[in-house]
Amino acid sequence: MAINWLSRLAARGPAAVFPALGMRGEEAFYRLALDPRIKLVDSPRHASLLLVAGGVPPEMQESLRRIHDQLPAPFATLWYQSEPLLELQQADVARVDSLEALPDALVDAHRKTLCGELGASPRLLTDEPPNPWKGLGDDGHGGEGMMGGVPYGRPMAMPPTDDMRDGLALDILTFRLGPFFPLWPAGLEAEVTLQGDIVQQFAVQSPPFPRPLAPAFFEVRERDVPIARLELERARYHLRALYHALHLAGLEDLALDALRLAEGCESAKISALEKRFEALMGRLRRRGFFALHLPERGVLDEEQAETLGGFAARATGIAQDTRLDDEAYRRLDFSVITQQEGDTRARWRQRLAEIAQSLRLAELAQKDNVVTANREAVETPRGAWGDKLPGDTSALLKDLLPGLEWGEALATVASLDLTAVSQWPDEAQEQEGEAA
Repeated sequence: MAINWLSRLAARGPAAVFPALGMRGEEAFYRLALDPRIKLVDSPRHASLLLVAGGVPPEMQESLRRIHDQLPAPFATLWYQSEPLLELQQADVARVDSLEALPDALVDAHRKTLCGELGASPRLLTDEPPNPWKGLGDDGHGGEGMMGGVPYGRPMAMPPTDDMRDGLALDILTFRLGPFFPLWPAGLEAEVTLQGDIVQQFAVQSPPFPRPLAPAFFEVRERDVPIARLELERARYHLRALYHALHLAGLEDLALDALRLAEGCESAKISALEKRFEALMGRLRRRGFFALHLPERGVLDEEQAETLGGFAARATGIAQDTRLDDEAYRRLDFSVITQQEGDTRARWRQRLAEIAQSLRLAELAQKDNVVTANREAVETPRGAWGDKLPGDTSALLKDLLPGLEWGEALATVASLDLTAVSQWPDEAQEQEGEAA
């Protein structure tokens, strides 16, 4: 009776959802992050619902099974614009294809699961160690000597060696993260070697999923587009990235404010957006976002910065921006903003400065309905769009992250834009634009 009462009480709270984002699942993520009835969690152990959003490639389905089986019972799985795993296709699968219907579906599944009205998702993996280990090794514990090995599939620390940073002899631990690790881009999977909390090696196993751009950045290559629309989409792109950095820093209230500001770029008055952004900047300074949460590490050299292009290059002092080649932008008194340090902190100062600049340009352009004048000079949020935007650049992490503390490494990843650009615009935004 007590358990039933507690379950019903829990069912009245926010739905704890672990989002396993596949290809093109990020629009659902941002919609749910702003819904007070939904609580997105960073660990499947803390969730009552698993949301698989967007398609999952076949090679990542085994990782999805492991995520699925980590949720504590009872739990349910919902599939948003995604094909269920083969083992579940014969079951009563909860599938949602409408973004508008998704929040209500999650809330309803959360309530029904905890109240026993909905059958819980079955376990998919056998209850046995994923690696043979019993009886192996000198002492029968699965390792080499007194340590090492992977008993129960969990890697054990290896013998100490000198630390690459300060010479301390600490244990070495190698493990894999991704492709559904919520604190870095969806699809990114890496094998990480830590010594203490220092990254020794970072080997990318699979790159992040390609990320779509707003339809405006596709249209501008074929016809003149209002500059106000382009710049608001640019600001929105960077504000969404800021949400992830603030979430990583544990500044949840500021993260949600940044995301609300991003979604407000579609409908709010530009002058109101500028005031809200100025207020957000003030709060970031007072809460120590720059001084406490952004390390002066993760410095890009000139070659790496040029490979990434865009704001990352400008944060290294490279004054490149194709908007300079558009006469319409020059009439708005556009100039290139740069930083010099090229580190994690400089990249965020650059992004935030460019958000403020985009809002100012949007307001000026809207007054006189200024449209683009050069279809060849397109500066996307990722950089110049010539014949080809930069593709996946996650390989640079192998050189950039070793020597950083783990927290510094995560902050560095969050400060970069490592995803390839999808060849198609974002469908959700495109459909909303057609409806308008």
